[in-house]
Amino acid sequence: MNSSTSTLRFLQSENRRLREENESLREEVLALREYMKALRTLHQATQTFTAEQQLEPLLARIMYAALRVMDAADGSLALLDESTGQLVFAVVLGELKSSLQGYRIDKGMGIAGWVAAHGEPVIVNNAHQDRRFSSFVDDSFGFRTNSLICVPLIVQGRVIGVIEVLNKFSGEAFTDTDLDLLTILASMAAVAIDKVHQAEAQAGEK
Repeated sequence: MNSSTSTLRFLQSENRRLREENESLREEVLALREYMKALRTLHQATQTFTAEQQLEPLLARIMYAALRVMDAADGSLALLDESTGQLVFAVVLGELKSSLQGYRIDKGMGIAGWVAAHGEPVIVNNAHQDRRFSSFVDDSFGFRTNSLICVPLIVQGRVIGVIEVLNKFSGEAFTDTDLDLLTILASMAAVAIDKVHQAEAQAGEK
């Protein structure tokens, strides 16, 4: 093999490598742009949290923000009733709004209960194949959970509830980016909820 042939093959190999690197960088830039776009949406959606002084409107704002950021059809926010150890569905949006609102489940039941018990977020993109999933709500209310993402609401290391989002409009799977965004939202929401609880407790003492 003469030197000119070796040089040509080397240049061809380098050209392929550079094309692959450029494609990888392009994908990373696109992913970063999408993440920044989602962060802006999250920022806009949470602007009113700290101004809200009543619990029910605050919880509704939180859930609307969660569905907007996740681009999903259905979701719920459940608060932990410390006297019973149950999760109470305080806000439900979507198809189950009229039937699930106020419903209670035991802490540890289903994926929402598992998240409340363990204080860890989860993504489940094939719900009926996950051993933690309970089909009780689906079966009872004629619903179909395909995919879900669930994160705990935590204040000072204590779980006070969970946010659960179901079934993206697009039918696509939930991603780690979705989990990051919903975890950020849940962190801000938990602080806002705790402030309202404290204000209500102080008002009750007067």
